[in-house]
Amino acid sequence: MVRFGLKGACLAIAMTVSASGAHAAGTLVAAGDEWLLTNTAYTAPYATGTTAFVNNIAATFGGTNYLLLTGDAATGGQSGLTNFAAQLQSLGKTVSYAAALPANLSGYDAVFHIGQYVASTVGLDAYVAGGGNLYLSLGGGYYGSAAGEAAFWNPFLANYGLVAGSTWFPAPGFVDATVTSGPPGVTNLVWGYGQSVDALPSTSGVSYVRGTFPGSSQEIGLVGTSRALVVAGGVPEPATWAMLLAGFGLAGWAMRRRPTVAVRYA
Repeated sequence: MVRFGLKGACLAIAMTVSASGAHAAGTLVAAGDEWLLTNTAYTAPYATGTTAFVNNIAATFGGTNYLLLTGDAATGGQSGLTNFAAQLQSLGKTVSYAAALPANLSGYDAVFHIGQYVASTVGLDAYVAGGGNLYLSLGGGYYGSAAGEAAFWNPFLANYGLVAGSTWFPAPGFVDATVTSGPPGVTNLVWGYGQSVDALPSTSGVSYVRGTFPGSSQEIGLVGTSRALVVAGGVPEPATWAMLLAGFGLAGWAMRRRPTVAVRYA
């Protein structure tokens, strides 16, 4: 007979915390536009929202070894990501670069795809499914049209409860997207064309950031994720508290039920 003692209760708490999103393994974050992490995003009036956005993503992904894919010439490649890289380094991350998607991603705690063309999603899917963290940005125009981009990425996104829209929006040029729902501090984000990313109904996908654009009250999904993101520097989310309390209650029950026995050492 298996006895569920205090050690087992503590293990259950650890498993509960892990399942609630307190660790960062295997998370996909998908943005509908590739400009959200570029140097443009760190200029006025976007800088405050961008900084909070990156803080929360880094808190969720965790780890230290980050890879930035720099093959998108439109956003400036590596030179267009210097402010983003500097913020990651200030958070204790080691930043590496690659112009093309490496065949082996297993050594990285997080990979950031910045809009560039990839021929197949197989390697990315295996990486996330195996516990890797991926930031994916659409809206790069490498697949002929927004509908072509959605057709390429949606089978992959559907594995994580997300779906991309088949049209780009809004008007040409950079606009200030007002965030209507998202983590604390993410008040606005830069947007240059791009397409929606929403959670598929009845899945584990999460509509992480939603917003509106100048001249319209229509709320659009800007960023989606395969699970709720950690709030950087904040307190646990309500679901996390519930699972933690359940775990501690289980530990208390185990302690009350545990018989008093003599300790025997081997």
